[in-house]
Amino acid sequence: MRKTPKLVKVVWRDILGTSGWEKPEEVNPPVIQTTGYLIHKDRKVVKVANTQDEKGDWSSITAFPTGCIEEIIDIL
Repeated sequence: MRKTPKLVKVVWRDILGTSGWEKPEEVNPPVIQTTGYLIHKDRKVVKVANTQDEKGDWSSITAFPTGCIEEIIDIL
């Protein structure tokens, strides 16, 4: 990763489960968008964070399995 991580928007499909009598064609994973600094990316996982302290440590990290990701869009 580069020293100053890119600000990105991750477009991803969420997992959805039901407990009713919905028809299969009515149950579709919603598309979600998350914005943050791209702090890790490999074949299995992408991680974005939205808060960094003065020491450079990150918090508020979201980890996405790459199979759920539709697109990663550079913002900065």
